[in-house]
Amino acid sequence: MNKNIKIIFKIVVVIVILFNLPFQSIYSESVENVVSSLTTTHVKKQLNGKSIYIYNTHQGEKYATKSVKEGSRYLMQLLENRGYEVDYETTDFELYKTKNHIDYAKSYSVSQKYLTQAVEKHGKYDLVIDFHRDSIKKNLSTITVDHKNYAKLMFVVGKGSSHYSAVNKRCEKLADMLNEKIPKICRGVYLKQSHYNQGVTDNMVLIEVGANENTYEEVQNSLNILAMVLDEYLSA
Repeated sequence: MNKNIKIIFKIVVVIVILFNLPFQSIYSESVENVVSSLTTTHVKKQLNGKSIYIYNTHQGEKYATKSVKEGSRYLMQLLENRGYEVDYETTDFELYKTKNHIDYAKSYSVSQKYLTQAVEKHGKYDLVIDFHRDSIKKNLSTITVDHKNYAKLMFVVGKGSSHYSAVNKRCEKLADMLNEKIPKICRGVYLKQSHYNQGVTDNMVLIEVGANENTYEEVQNSLNILAMVLDEYLSA
């Protein structure tokens, strides 16, 4: 009988020990590690103190899939992920022109109104981007590198702008930087006898991202390169 009591006592002791093992603390530690990992992954990069304004003078320009508005918002996200404060113009320029009986040819007068307001409200931006797309054949607007298609880029500079020299210099530099990343992804700088609102601020570029036959994926591929180059340029 005494022998049986001893066996039962030993069994009880073992059970008590098992129930008091720190299983809960081990589980909690695992949860904390997971939460810590998720927090590190999803924390937005701290602002780097530089600001960018993006707008589309011709908001109605479309690609084979989606439009320049989706393209410019994608660029905004890429730049925000790199730490930039980005103001994206959401005013419906097309609706404004319709309500005020403004012809398409006067589109730049509308975008200039809101660009000027943005600069007056915010102060000088480190970069202003007027985001467009061209209207050329697919074979002229696309480049394939390592089996991936990219929408070609091009800068347009208005010789009639009071900031022509500064804007042209910036665009030539960016074009060179882009072509260093992927040769011929940028078609260069196109000079025209106009102003394109470039007299409002010298920290400005007008960029043609692909053309009407490019897919949105091709546009995104190029914007990934453009965001990288803009970051390098503004960080120099």
